[in-house]
Amino acid sequence: MAEREGPDRRLTPLETLIMNVLWDDSPAAVRQVQQRLESVKPMAYNTVLTVMRILREKGFLVSEREGRSDLYRPLVTREDMARRSLGDVMDSFFSGSAEALVSQLLDGQSLTDEELRSIRAELDRALQRRKGKRR
Repeated sequence: MAEREGPDRRLTPLETLIMNVLWDDSPAAVRQVQQRLESVKPMAYNTVLTVMRILREKGFLVSEREGRSDLYRPLVTREDMARRSLGDVMDSFFSGSAEALVSQLLDGQSLTDEELRSIRAELDRALQRRKGKRR
């Protein structure tokens, strides 16, 4: 089963949109986040503010006062959340089996030869790292 760290909650799709903005460009004020999301999902200022406050309460963001604005920054990395989300998918749909998850990915996607070679190279690197740790 997948191991979890940090805040013990998942991100909703809307929270994920906001976190992606902050992972790309933080710290940021609510207005900056709202403007960055305008082309993807236009939202009222108060909606963005409410979601960012919820993210802060859940332990995903921290805010610091600067002048008249609160600047928000993530407390978790994109990689940590991706790992956690992938672990949730693996647990929920593949009974915790990484092998079943990878098999589904390989069978269910139209991967190019280059993508397959890249995946194989990543697997080879993972095996080499393991061999190096065992010595």
